[in-house]
Amino acid sequence: MVKKSILFLGLTISCCASLMASNAWNEKTHFGGVGRHRGTGIAIGTKGYMGLGHYNGTGVNYLFADWWEFDPSSNSWSQKADYPFPTYAVSAFSIGMKGYVGCGVSAGNLFYAYDPIANTWSPITGPPNGSTDMNGFALNGKGYYLYSNLLYEYDPLLDLWTQKTDGPFGWSSWPSTFVIGDKAYVKAGYGLYEYKPSTNQWIARAPFPGLTDGGAASFAVNGKGYIVCGYIGWLSELSNEVWEFDPATNTWTLLAEFPGNGRRFSSGFAIGNKGYVGIGTTGTNMRDFWEFDKILTEEENEIFNLSIYPNPATEYVNVKMAVENFEDYKILLFQADGKLVYSSQILEQNTIIERNDLPAGTYIYSILKEDKAVRSGQLIFE
Repeated sequence: MVKKSILFLGLTISCCASLMASNAWNEKTHFGGVGRHRGTGIAIGTKGYMGLGHYNGTGVNYLFADWWEFDPSSNSWSQKADYPFPTYAVSAFSIGMKGYVGCGVSAGNLFYAYDPIANTWSPITGPPNGSTDMNGFALNGKGYYLYSNLLYEYDPLLDLWTQKTDGPFGWSSWPSTFVIGDKAYVKAGYGLYEYKPSTNQWIARAPFPGLTDGGAASFAVNGKGYIVCGYIGWLSELSNEVWEFDPATNTWTLLAEFPGNGRRFSSGFAIGNKGYVGIGTTGTNMRDFWEFDKILTEEENEIFNLSIYPNPATEYVNVKMAVENFEDYKILLFQADGKLVYSSQILEQNTIIERNDLPAGTYIYSILKEDKAVRSGQLIFE
């Protein structure tokens, strides 16, 4: 793995943000409770839910049990029934019209189902193992809980957990997950892994090329997965990067940065075609809440069939894209100090970038249409 550094963050701001257009984030009404981190967020139907968590900046560890509902139609929060006890670093997912929350600090493997209509919490059977800062997801009417690389599937009709194939990654605290179609994706450290429940198989996908190795928010909308903010290396350095993963091309794209403070341990979920991220900490606990609407940047961050491979690369990289007028497009490559090291007009469907004498390291590519950036991301030469 190529070592990442804060220098890349500066590069993102100086040479990429100026090329990319305004972002798709809108600040919404602040989360209804007090600021916190290591809480949780899920969507159930057309509403979002967020709560639990803690803050400990004063030296005293305050734990929360409050649970809040967000209504996007009115941009408002309303407090709901408290979780059975204060805790944080839980795992959560939703199936149908119920939410499922469990494990976490001082909770062992305890798990509960939330019914938003009755506004009640009910105990369910817990997974065989329980820990903190693990993640969950739901697919095809089943829930999934990760304990390190162990994967357990929950059947709500039988109230039963079944162990599935182990993930191809080791222990990774504060991972991120999102679901696209009939597959789940787990970002563990800088690795990305796809799980397909129909065959009970894992496959490695394109490694995450961004700064954050943990503590990021995540969600999926419009067939793409998103990783937002997180910590760099360890807790003190923070990222405000936003990365988009396209499973069709197995590629990552760096989008315009998150407009709020870079943070760790925020929570995210999606409702319809919009993503939401809130709470988290910089050392100061926050309660701001943001909506991501990709449609707002469709023109600036034009979508086309783009593949950049192999990545990481050793000798050359193929840039393959399907557009009508190739002569309108150009590709630029920047090295880590912001220096432009490659520039070429795109003249055909497949363009090859030869490495030549470029040293090993992380570079930023930017594809321009009529001198306006429409895609940017990382490229690694090993």
